[in-house]
Amino acid sequence: MNVKKALIVCLFWMILCVSLAATNQTTVAVRGEADRTMSQQDVRTGFIEVNDGKLFYEEAGEGEIIVMIHDGILHRVTWDAQFEALAEEYRVVRYDRRGYGDSSKAEAQYSDIADLEMVFAQLNIREAIVMGMSYGGSLAIDFTLANPDRVTKIVLVGSIVSGYGYSEHMWNRGGHLTKETWASPEALRRYFFEKDPYTVWVENKEARAKGLRMVEKYPHNMDMERYKLLQGPKRPALGRLDEIKVPTLIVVGEYDIPDVHAHAGVIETGIAGSKRVIVNNAGHHVPTEQPEILNELILKFVRGK
Repeated sequence: MNVKKALIVCLFWMILCVSLAATNQTTVAVRGEADRTMSQQDVRTGFIEVNDGKLFYEEAGEGEIIVMIHDGILHRVTWDAQFEALAEEYRVVRYDRRGYGDSSKAEAQYSDIADLEMVFAQLNIREAIVMGMSYGGSLAIDFTLANPDRVTKIVLVGSIVSGYGYSEHMWNRGGHLTKETWASPEALRRYFFEKDPYTVWVENKEARAKGLRMVEKYPHNMDMERYKLLQGPKRPALGRLDEIKVPTLIVVGEYDIPDVHAHAGVIETGIAGSKRVIVNNAGHHVPTEQPEILNELILKFVRGK
């Protein structure tokens, strides 16, 4: 996969912990963009030991477990608003995938599915609700197919599904993404949060500025070289979605790119009983654009209502 396509796939495949005692965890405040009310004692942090690397994680709250998987441009901060809100009723875990945020860079071939399995193993998670944003949604689906007894519910936000295709419109963002922009990492970062009509809805200026601050603080998030080392699922999820038997919520922003809406339709058709919700006044990044609405949708779903 060339770097150009890897970035787009990661964006929309967009856009892991020895036991708690063995993770050398510390207790710190949540370090996200959102205003936080959690005290330093509320959030537990540490590293998950994986093959040829370490994955940084944070967890808070008690009770039924929710594991959050971020998208392909940002890292765990994708879920700032949801992490705090859900921790009031659940044990929430979020982590940075290889090469993102505070996790180590990919140095050899790796599997995101295997990494997530290590998150479950080292944090003593027998089963959990799994939430995925964009590429994280695709990973949530692939993980569920590989570990059907470990997932109780699925929340997918702006998700795509492995094995389904993409239009030319997806690759060039409707003609907005130029070769010159692809050639400049800085210009590429700015493109997605200042010019792209789909990542964040053009009217959501505060969310656009916030996203840009996040990605500029961790510019290595957009180092797509990692995807040359990534091993995908043994079998793509397309054609296997009917194997998923757990309740599934599919959320898509009104102004997300057409391909993501198409993927959402495929997922909804494939997973019996799944429910798709369109969030108005949002593009691809619903968690930062319409956090209160998304929190309400997720809480209603995970409570079983």
